[in-house]
Amino acid sequence: MKQTSPFLLAQAAFRKHKAVQGSYDVYPGIVSMHGMARLATETQDENLLEEIRSEIMPYVRGERSFPANFPNYLCGGNGAAWLLWRGKLPEVEEAARQYAEQIMNEAPRDNAGILCHPNNPEEQKIWIDVAFAVSPFLLFTGLALGNDDYLEEAFQQTAKMVKAFHREDTGLVIQAHNFSGAGHKTEDHWSRGNGWAALALADVAIYLPDDHPRKAEAISLFQDHVRACAKFQDEEGLWHQEMTDLRLAYVETSGSGLMLYALGAGIQAGLIPDSEMERFQRGLKGLNAYITEDTDIFHTCCGCLSPGQGTKLEYRAHPAKVNDHHAFGPVVLAMGQAHLLGIQSI
Repeated sequence: MKQTSPFLLAQAAFRKHKAVQGSYDVYPGIVSMHGMARLATETQDENLLEEIRSEIMPYVRGERSFPANFPNYLCGGNGAAWLLWRGKLPEVEEAARQYAEQIMNEAPRDNAGILCHPNNPEEQKIWIDVAFAVSPFLLFTGLALGNDDYLEEAFQQTAKMVKAFHREDTGLVIQAHNFSGAGHKTEDHWSRGNGWAALALADVAIYLPDDHPRKAEAISLFQDHVRACAKFQDEEGLWHQEMTDLRLAYVETSGSGLMLYALGAGIQAGLIPDSEMERFQRGLKGLNAYITEDTDIFHTCCGCLSPGQGTKLEYRAHPAKVNDHHAFGPVVLAMGQAHLLGIQSI
């Protein structure tokens, strides 16, 4: 794609999501709405606020129904909770509290207290994607409602998952435990999985109150993950499907977008040195190269959860497609963050 405004590209990716998928149902849409909610409030753009409110309100009113592993998706997820916290969606307060309480008190957990797959919970299947799914929602709802228990749980879920999936040799995280049999662990360094971790770690580190007892640990975990991911960024500024294999694994845009969001948000918050801006801007240019003038987004990994036996080869071989429903939200987040950092063109 030719040089463009990240502000306009974030909006175009948000709208392309609905144009291609028909709605924002299911968790990839939750990512897109999260990105647009954040951009609308931080720019104080009344037109964008009206647009995102109009998209989220059907969820708030209970007019959208779809299969969901976690109930907070049904009211609009992270974006709805963000808008509630920012005072732009008071209508969601009751539903946000209700779903937060369900997560806190009813959602199944493994023996370590990590939220696990609701189907056959006795199998204790845990996966890093859940860090994105629940932690920002609990965090923003806790901030909006002044509920310290939600803040603590947002931290605990993120920290426990990152520690459970951490690979000592690379500093990255794997995706899943127990999905390919009891006691099985995937062998991957999957781009979107590390992006999910980066997003959750960034939000918890940045938005936990400064006097929160977990703040320092949250910042440390976030900074460690950003440093680990930086080691595997390619010359274009992007990351590959199997992040440790820059030769055979394809460039993967959804994980790249999520990691760029986390990097840029960390820079803006003063948790990542300003010297990393060059890395961030290089990544934006690299990501833009995989987006057409019609906002078609290439090289996004299809739905992926412990494929086969979860080997590196099986993650490398997992297909990518144009305009997969995972493609759009990471671009909204990354490009929106670029605009908030004052970047006018890429």
